[in-house]
Amino acid sequence: MRKISQFRLVFALTLLAIFISHGSYSQKINAEYERFSVAASKYIHSGMAMSPDLSKVAIACTQGFPLYIYDYKSRALLNQFDVGNWYAGSRVSWSSGGKYLLLQQLFYLDFAKNKDREVNFEIIDANTGGRVVRFEKYHDVKISPDDKLAYALTGNTLEIWDLSSARVLKTRTFGYATNSISISPDGRYMAISERASESALKNDPQFKKNKKGMKFVLKYKQLISIYNLSDLSYVTSVNEYYDNIYRLDWTHDGKYIFCLNIPHAKATTATSGRQNFISVVDAVKFEATRIIFPSNSLYEPDFKQSHNKKLMAIVSWGKYAELRIHDFETGAVVHRLEMGTRVMEGISKLEMPSDGRIFIEFMPGDKSLLATFGNQMLLWNFPEE
Repeated sequence: MRKISQFRLVFALTLLAIFISHGSYSQKINAEYERFSVAASKYIHSGMAMSPDLSKVAIACTQGFPLYIYDYKSRALLNQFDVGNWYAGSRVSWSSGGKYLLLQQLFYLDFAKNKDREVNFEIIDANTGGRVVRFEKYHDVKISPDDKLAYALTGNTLEIWDLSSARVLKTRTFGYATNSISISPDGRYMAISERASESALKNDPQFKKNKKGMKFVLKYKQLISIYNLSDLSYVTSVNEYYDNIYRLDWTHDGKYIFCLNIPHAKATTATSGRQNFISVVDAVKFEATRIIFPSNSLYEPDFKQSHNKKLMAIVSWGKYAELRIHDFETGAVVHRLEMGTRVMEGISKLEMPSDGRIFIEFMPGDKSLLATFGNQMLLWNFPEE
């Protein structure tokens, strides 16, 4: 009897120790993030971007409006605009000088599978919310680094708009253009996604005796071509063939171009789910690098490089939506937050969880990440090393 009692005592103490340990561990994890509301809005946040001076964020909502300008330091709402008026909301980005906001219409089915994407865009004044230009059924729109011009791609035509007069100054046809453009921060170059031409592939040595491979590239792959912005003359093409390109982003320091590419259904290697790849291009040499960040996000994933250029944040999907922080050079995952049951604990009827579309921004100092989460915001503080 004594041995049994001792065993039971040891077993009970072990269970108690596990319970206490688990409770402390949960509290430590839960202390790493904070949920808070921007305003008394029932609408899910569909987009977010930090201002160039890092002082505030612009937050777009579903069902058309509002768009908030929010001071995240003082937790104060600075302004509110009724813009866009798109049911599934919009992606939002600031112009380099902070004068304008660019809104891109989003859909719950966020791209036409295997096809070029045409959506609506709108440029608004960041101080007043007044509309500057609205673009109907365009592939992509980017604002020049000096905030004076807008470059808009519709079909295979590039339009150059003067933002002060809202008029088209010049047009240029790119016969193989697809979905995306990006402007270098020094205003010298434009990157554009294009289909490869058969004549160009015939001059590529790797296809000299590989006709099957050439046909595959013609059907399912795309190029990134570089042009001089001053006269739109051709410079070069990046030495890689990518899956369907849906987003090109030149980094602020001019060193890289981020390329979001999604495989054609007949070219994907995934047995289930959706594949997304953020490929990194050397924007000095205009050459492909070996750095690639994968994402299984159900929607077009948001991604951001940290201010110190050492980390890369990506929205992905496992059992739930999740945030991953990668070492930029090695690609290794250094932090991960699963936005599942634990994050949704305590949500009230007035708080709506995320629909899977999450937008992220590194906070100054790069020790935390701000993310949209339904009609709330989530501030995730990275664990101490």
